[in-house]
Amino acid sequence: MRRFNLILLAVATVFLIWLLLEIGWSALARHLKQIGWWWPLLLLPYGVVNWLEALAWEFLLSTKSTHARVVFLFWIRLGGEALNQLTPTASLGGEPYKASRLQAVGLPFEEATASVVIHKAMKVLSLFLYILIGLMSAPLLLPEVSSHIYALTLAAAGLGAAILGFIIVSLNAPATRTLKLLKRLKLCPKFLKDKEEDLARLDARLASFYRSHPGKSGAAFLLLFLAWLVHGAEVYLIFWLLGHPIGWGSSLCLDALTMIFTSIGFFIPGSLGFQEGGNILLALGFHLGAALGAAFSIVRRIREAFWMGLGLIVTARY
Repeated sequence: MRRFNLILLAVATVFLIWLLLEIGWSALARHLKQIGWWWPLLLLPYGVVNWLEALAWEFLLSTKSTHARVVFLFWIRLGGEALNQLTPTASLGGEPYKASRLQAVGLPFEEATASVVIHKAMKVLSLFLYILIGLMSAPLLLPEVSSHIYALTLAAAGLGAAILGFIIVSLNAPATRTLKLLKRLKLCPKFLKDKEEDLARLDARLASFYRSHPGKSGAAFLLLFLAWLVHGAEVYLIFWLLGHPIGWGSSLCLDALTMIFTSIGFFIPGSLGFQEGGNILLALGFHLGAALGAAFSIVRRIREAFWMGLGLIVTARY
């Protein structure tokens, strides 16, 4: 699977280079020069996004640890997301890291792991709501997209089905069932057998959390959805600094539809190629032009590189 992901990454890289060559480096440079000395401002929205997601994560923890506070969770989440983006693990490579860091500061295995799984489930569920709002507003903000709305809706429905499947599996003893299957196939490693009781407690926590803590669940979901709105506000800021401002509604709509392409490419590190192709296609649909869409993608990649770099420093430290 890892080799397959790396092959796809190589193909996506070649496609991306070809795409940028077709657009032309001079056109891209002209747009990027518009930002001038305002580059640091572009780093702020994602910092707010990460803080909101860390705050939502804190709501999902029952154990009151002096270590597992928002600042700590902010940095640990940043490191985990860097691993998710940079490793060929279908955006899941950083989740064990997050759980292990919580265990390292004294949280029980089942609570640390359950909080990571629940946070992931709520994040993708809030993303689905964000995409649905974007799809519903697209015909109003962009009449030209009507001819493509069926394909976008189909892709969103596929994403919704995958999210629903993930949540259903997480509520039906996934750890215990996987352990039994591995035992039946005689492929169960000893360290998993030794954790059988811990895995059973993890399943029980996953199954009961939403019923036992509806207030915390609701607050975490709202914070995660607010984080997506800030993510959309970043689009407004980028186009404003590029010298081609667009409305708030168009910014949120464009970002929500971009997330469809990014989600489809989750199995490639960083959704390389899918994200850029989606940005350029949507920029054309919004009458912004391919060069401006590519410049927007490059600016977002620079922002990603900054925060992922900080995340890798965190993981190196630990």
